[in-house]
Amino acid sequence: MIRSFPLFLLLLLIGSYSADGVAEKAVGGATGGEHPSGAVILVVDGLGASYVYPEHSAYALDGSPLGSAVLFNLTGGGARVIDVRVPVPETGQSHSVLVTGSSQADPDFLGSTIFDAAREGGYLCVAVLQRGDSLEMLKKQDAVLYLGDNSIHGAEPVPGFRGNMSEDLCRFLQAWRDRFAWYTSIYGTAGYSEYNRWGIDVAADLVDHLDRPFLLFVNVGAVDSAAHNLGPDEYLKVIKALDAPIGNLTETCRRNNIILVVTADHGMVFPGKKGKGGHASPKYAERLESLRVPLVFFGPGVDKLNLGGRWSEVDIAPTVLNLLGISRNVTWEGRLLPIKQSYDLRVVGASGDVLLYQGGAQVAKSFGDQEHNFDGLPLGIYTVEAGGKSLDVLVNGDQLIDLAEKGATQTHADIKKILGVILILAINLAGTLIIVRIIRKDKK
Repeated sequence: MIRSFPLFLLLLLIGSYSADGVAEKAVGGATGGEHPSGAVILVVDGLGASYVYPEHSAYALDGSPLGSAVLFNLTGGGARVIDVRVPVPETGQSHSVLVTGSSQADPDFLGSTIFDAAREGGYLCVAVLQRGDSLEMLKKQDAVLYLGDNSIHGAEPVPGFRGNMSEDLCRFLQAWRDRFAWYTSIYGTAGYSEYNRWGIDVAADLVDHLDRPFLLFVNVGAVDSAAHNLGPDEYLKVIKALDAPIGNLTETCRRNNIILVVTADHGMVFPGKKGKGGHASPKYAERLESLRVPLVFFGPGVDKLNLGGRWSEVDIAPTVLNLLGISRNVTWEGRLLPIKQSYDLRVVGASGDVLLYQGGAQVAKSFGDQEHNFDGLPLGIYTVEAGGKSLDVLVNGDQLIDLAEKGATQTHADIKKILGVILILAINLAGTLIIVRIIRKDKK
């Protein structure tokens, strides 16, 4: 719960309106350009990967097998990361880890976040938050629609804006505030589902109307509430009801050239086939049902694949910024997820022209003796040749190669030996460093 929230609203609302914000887009509003126009991060509070991924199964504390929910619009496309774990399975802490890329993030002292990087890059930062966020998280936004009351019924979203936000955006979020009561007028399990649908529908409408690059952070809380209040059967029913709203949001993002990231802040553990769930207390916090969350990326430049290996929530923020083309002079704790369709290779320190080969065939040539950029390279091993030097490079992410720092010439045989040793070591380490990429065929 957030103390001093009225003060936060007062600070946001002081100032004059500007012209930036919401405008009606033309039909087919996607730019069609090479780079995304923005990104949406959808966090489904309490959604455990054990309940929605076919690769995993969920078990209760007493060993009872629990059911699953099919979310085709989540698992049926995009880049799906099979094993992602949160450092701390608690809502406020986990949100802080997600937006900072630091496993030690403090909700009350966030420091540098993905929002700061996006704003420096000219992006508008907007959030729709149903629960669990600190004052620091709210202060990072340009505009926010926030529910501080964790109850499904009787709560009212509170809008907040920085003083330079447009009048159109203010009216837009206020209109969605007024629709909340209609969504949550239904009681029972359906009311929980509608609570979630309201948040996702707000996000889809914002994607259709925001008229400048943006980063939209959305948290929906009723899956978590259903687990805590209703038990495992109702938990799965509320999860299943996410499929249609997520499908609508995915299509809206595709139409508008927007990256969509769907994940969760933690999973959920149940004592048995009956009983209320938990995730943060000691008896729950170490269970995979609590720690393992879904993570799926959709949108321009994202490959269609299932990514194996073990990954962390700290990997999300740097990956989103990389997809948006936002660079920061920051050493991230996390790694870039190798989910892009292509990568960029920059070569410096060369004397003269640089040639790029793959499989013995020349694929590109760059002239001059300064910086050489090879953009849009598919995943693979390439050979860089310049000034009598030959260097084999595994391109599985954006890279910078300084040939001036490279001494001896490497050959294909050399790199094969190196990769062979690394592979053997990786296998001996129980596969913890292996990335299994299973490219999904596009079914059309």
